[in-house]
Amino acid sequence: MIYNEYGTTGKKVSAIGFGGMRFLPEEYKKDHKIAAQLVLEAFERGVTYFDTAPGYCQDESEAIFGEAFKSMKYGDFYVSTKCGLWNATDADGARRMIEQSLTRLNVPKITFYNLWCIKNLDEYHRMTAKGGIYEGILRAQEEGLVEHICCTTHANGEETAEIIKDGLVEGVTLGYNAVNFAYRRAGLAACQAANKGVVVMNPLGGGAIPQNPQRFGFLAEGSNDSIAVAALKFLVAHKEITVTLPGFSTSAELNEALLATQNLPNVNEAYLDALAKKLGSELNTLCTGCAYCDECPHDIPVPKLLEAYNAALMAQPHDIAKVSHRLRDHWGLTAAAATGCIECGICEKLCTQKLPVVDRLKEIAAQA
Repeated sequence: MIYNEYGTTGKKVSAIGFGGMRFLPEEYKKDHKIAAQLVLEAFERGVTYFDTAPGYCQDESEAIFGEAFKSMKYGDFYVSTKCGLWNATDADGARRMIEQSLTRLNVPKITFYNLWCIKNLDEYHRMTAKGGIYEGILRAQEEGLVEHICCTTHANGEETAEIIKDGLVEGVTLGYNAVNFAYRRAGLAACQAANKGVVVMNPLGGGAIPQNPQRFGFLAEGSNDSIAVAALKFLVAHKEITVTLPGFSTSAELNEALLATQNLPNVNEAYLDALAKKLGSELNTLCTGCAYCDECPHDIPVPKLLEAYNAALMAQPHDIAKVSHRLRDHWGLTAAAATGCIECGICEKLCTQKLPVVDRLKEIAAQA
């Protein structure tokens, strides 16, 4: 295992972390101890960074980790959890969420506590306003219940850079992978310049990378790696990235991810520029998952629908049928989820990439 310094926190964490949102329900619904065995296996194999949140795995993820942590020496691992604007709206609410997480996780303090899912600067400012979530976390930190205050964000690179400039967080978790890296490089560079810890989530593009070997096969050229391993190596090799965070359901997935710490490529600016050229125009048309558009007045799950639409874009040729498969398998939705669109255009105004969102929703709805 490779271990990296997490910013200026003094913590040295594993380059591969454990994302706790993909435990198998047939296991954890039967007994948390069954799902916890995968956490213990990862720890025994050198993984020391464990990420979870309230609500993951039908709100059972924190408790699963807590079951595993009973058998792990505190101080030999690091745990990350979160609080979003839907969990709390003020300092007192944030404090209650922290106490709940401490109880579920069976730990005396939380290593990395995150302002969760910042989609834009307005949300960041709401979280950090006087009396807000940040103030509650800060109080808990002063009491020794939280070690480091961090954030997770779906903002674009420039806005992530603005958050970093504020100096309120010691680390950032953001979506970064071989699909969307061109839009997130500015944020990554800002984190490195400020010596912040960087955790990258969604490392396989929501499964889009390994599921589209015809598009991403070049990642593994010159090696015997699977595309998934090559895509993880691409991230682990970044000097700016502290932790690459796949989600695990099985030992086989864990085994594959751990291979990504061996024989790393040289990821420099020339390599990234060449990668962008190989990906071609897709970088300008694929939804990067920023979730800015998640403001539909009719509660249409626009970000999920656009993420699924990526499957059609990456098919050669364009294949809208693949969207339904993605919606079903990844989000538990059908194309009918797009049928309520009234073409008000709010989502398009919010889209930082200026994608034709309404047209895509109409195309999806036509499959219902």
